[in-house]
Amino acid sequence: MKNLLTLCAFALCTLTLSAQDDGTSMGAEGTFFLGAGDATQLLNIFSAEGVGPILPTVGYCVADDIAIQLFMNGPTDDLAMNLAGAYFIDDYYVGARFYDVTGDLDLGVGGAKIIPFMGPLFVAPGIEYRFGLPDGANDNLGLTIGFGARF
Repeated sequence: MKNLLTLCAFALCTLTLSAQDDGTSMGAEGTFFLGAGDATQLLNIFSAEGVGPILPTVGYCVADDIAIQLFMNGPTDDLAMNLAGAYFIDDYYVGARFYDVTGDLDLGVGGAKIIPFMGPLFVAPGIEYRFGLPDGANDNLGLTIGFGARF
């Protein structure tokens, strides 16, 4: 319950800090996003598991400030596919992600701040609460560091 309250506080803070849209949103209609995964998993150099998986990401803004994203990795006979939707508020976004759509479905909700650097490249530190469906065995609150490019 404490984790859920923390997530709600973060989402509320994100929405209230950027309530005014000045037209400089990262999520303009027709924008493509390409990413390579979560740096907190990719850079597990000192963990027992080693370097994490690269999770290719493609996102597209179907309308101003509304994006859909698709993440896929793994062999074709055991393909992990995640589907997400996001709402942009200036350089912030909040959204929901369905994990492993073709297998054991999980749901995550969270938000992040997109920090652009060097042209189209960006880094997006954020927070996400993942619900382990259907039994709640894999519930967790985690920090994420996404990175990619915006076109």
